[in-house]
Amino acid sequence: MQRNNSAKGKNNNAASDTAEVDLAVYSAVESVFVSGAFCAKAITDALKTLKIDRARAFVTSAFYGVLDNNIRLEKIISSLCEKHPDPRSESVLKIGLYYIRYADMPDYAAVNRTVELAKRVNGVYGGFINAVLKKSINFVPTFNGLLEKFSYEHGTPEWLCKKLIVDYSETRAASILDAKLPDGTHIRPVKGRMTWEKFAEIAEKNKCETTEFGCFASRRAQNKFPTGAVTVQSLASIRAVRAYITGISCGKVLDLCAAPGGKSVYISESGDFDVTACDVYPHKTELIRGMANALGANISVMLNDATKLNERFIDAYDLVIADCPCSGTGTLKSRPDILLKRKPSDIDELTQLQTEILQNAASYVKPSGVLCYSTCSVLKAENERITLGFLANHPEYTLIDETKFLPDRDGCDGFYIARYKRSEQ
Repeated sequence: MQRNNSAKGKNNNAASDTAEVDLAVYSAVESVFVSGAFCAKAITDALKTLKIDRARAFVTSAFYGVLDNNIRLEKIISSLCEKHPDPRSESVLKIGLYYIRYADMPDYAAVNRTVELAKRVNGVYGGFINAVLKKSINFVPTFNGLLEKFSYEHGTPEWLCKKLIVDYSETRAASILDAKLPDGTHIRPVKGRMTWEKFAEIAEKNKCETTEFGCFASRRAQNKFPTGAVTVQSLASIRAVRAYITGISCGKVLDLCAAPGGKSVYISESGDFDVTACDVYPHKTELIRGMANALGANISVMLNDATKLNERFIDAYDLVIADCPCSGTGTLKSRPDILLKRKPSDIDELTQLQTEILQNAASYVKPSGVLCYSTCSVLKAENERITLGFLANHPEYTLIDETKFLPDRDGCDGFYIARYKRSEQ
């Protein structure tokens, strides 16, 4: 009897642990799809509810797994349900379908634990969830055309797939969307606080994948570096800065859309530069100041609307950077919000904004100075076509070069940089 009680206790504990984990996954998924929260905040809040530390990895993986496969999951749900389920039921279904199709667990276990989850979520009918999940086990979707099939296979909205296929061809679009970037967060040493040699030694010891400017490190590995001696900065961001300052070692620099400040700080570390970093929102200028102070960077921070001409800036800078707001389609691997929140109409609005900012930025460059335009988009509408339009309307500028990073080729987020030189007159 005592043995049986002990076993029963273990089973109860296991069931309780599973319930806690699944509720945490649901909390994060529901926050995104029902409440409209940003992904990073949703998973951060959900992890705070966990009492089981070892479950953090599973909850995080399941949450991002649902997001990464959202196009596929929605296709299955729309195919198997006579009418679209309510948002909470749909969130539970997405979790269950993810468990069945992508998680390392038996089908029956995935169905059972999702039904149990449904019972804990107010207003979700477990019988409905059970029926849909069981039908999904051997379900093979059919498609209304090749574009929908491509969208399903690559987990990307049809409108974006179409644009990428037009820009790059179907084969290359698939390669870009399926690219696998290194695991971990990219960090770099802070100038004056850690030598490259010491940084590389710690990175190698902790089995981090090194790059020409830093390394990709897990959270655990990041903690092995001295506090304040390293900073998080994406490889694409660092490479963009290196492109901006090619052939330039000093001078006055204006970064028009600088938040959160990583590029401005890195520029200040990379030569004898007098950097002014701007943003239109006060809370974002505070972010820039906070980063500069934390990393010991001597830069000026100003509140400025890049879409409006600032008379004080005219003809005043050797290097002007317009790292413009964009669709973020080069960062799909690290920012799943892009796939969930972007709309086709956003591209036209963004290209108009980019054109306005670049138009003003052109007035701020000294004769013989350099203007840089950049985005973290891979769409030609936001990149090459902006450059063509700018050059057609600004004969005082000539194109120095264009640089594009693509995730399937360069091992980093997608990024575009165009550099223009102003004439002497």
